[in-house]
Amino acid sequence: MTSIFFGNALTLLATLGNRTPSPRRERGNLLGGLGGMPLVRSAVAAIREGPEGVVRAFAEHATEECAGVENILLFVPAGDELHCRQSFGRDVEYAAGMRVRLNDSSALVANAYSARHALFASAALPPMLPTERSGCAIPLIDNEVPIAVLYCGFVQRQPRNILERKCALAVEIAVPFALACERERDLARSLYDGLTGLLTPRAFRERLARVLGEDLDGGRVALWFVDTDRFKEVNDTFGHAVGDRVLQQMAELLRTHAVARTDFVARNGGDEFCAAFVGISKTLAIERAQEFCDAVRAHDFGIPLRVTASIGVAAFPFDARTPATLLERADRAMYAGKNAGRDRVSFALEGRDSALYR
Repeated sequence: MTSIFFGNALTLLATLGNRTPSPRRERGNLLGGLGGMPLVRSAVAAIREGPEGVVRAFAEHATEECAGVENILLFVPAGDELHCRQSFGRDVEYAAGMRVRLNDSSALVANAYSARHALFASAALPPMLPTERSGCAIPLIDNEVPIAVLYCGFVQRQPRNILERKCALAVEIAVPFALACERERDLARSLYDGLTGLLTPRAFRERLARVLGEDLDGGRVALWFVDTDRFKEVNDTFGHAVGDRVLQQMAELLRTHAVARTDFVARNGGDEFCAAFVGISKTLAIERAQEFCDAVRAHDFGIPLRVTASIGVAAFPFDARTPATLLERADRAMYAGKNAGRDRVSFALEGRDSALYR
């Protein structure tokens, strides 16, 4: 269910018969007739609530715009079946747990899924629920692959031309959810590193600036600047694919050592990472950094080369009073440790442009 609205269906196409609506035309229809950007904003809000919020919001718009729609069901493939994952409308009790085999030639949604275009209820393909007189099944297509089927059921029998128009409206209403997913994906790309899932450098610095500008608990923030020792040797010896896996494991180790709700971690680029800890002392940050350093040294990265970390620690407000200076002091402390032999924790000295290492 999640992948439909948060992953693959970012470019949403729905076919009506053998005609594929133009995304540009659909966007124009939306902006002109269905509320335009407010509907997109509504879709964004629904997506942030999760899949149930998406389908609920879609149902609200569909029942408002497509008069006579009584039931809206969303079927997703699961093995050799289609499962009804979300249902809204008058007769949802009939849809709960509904499963349809993909090879069921008498099931409207299964036929629409296989045909990859919309189908309307008929004598051979009856509506999905016993209370309905007509209905339509619209496959949602991503990169020519059906990923779900949206079903709209009508209690009163509808002339085909009216039913086609209402199904076209249902497709149009689906478009802003695709646009909203694109926005959320783009936002995620700007906030999170694609390889490790950690914050990007820009997102980390923006959050650090916000934190330092807040009325902090005790007024303290500790920062780690982490470098993966000999990472170039890892890449040169075992290849970049192995190097990527090492970075992913480093990121996971960092997550296990930054567990408080207010902690946040980033990949700073290449083989470097940053972690911020709100409300802890510099002494405690150094102790935890040593624990992390020990954990990296003991971790099995799956290669015949010991991977270690050099960590620089600096604290606000003792070592710096701005985000940039705090990062710089932690960075310099980290390099002091690398120059002293790597695989160690170093920390900035208060009020001095130097560092001590362990």
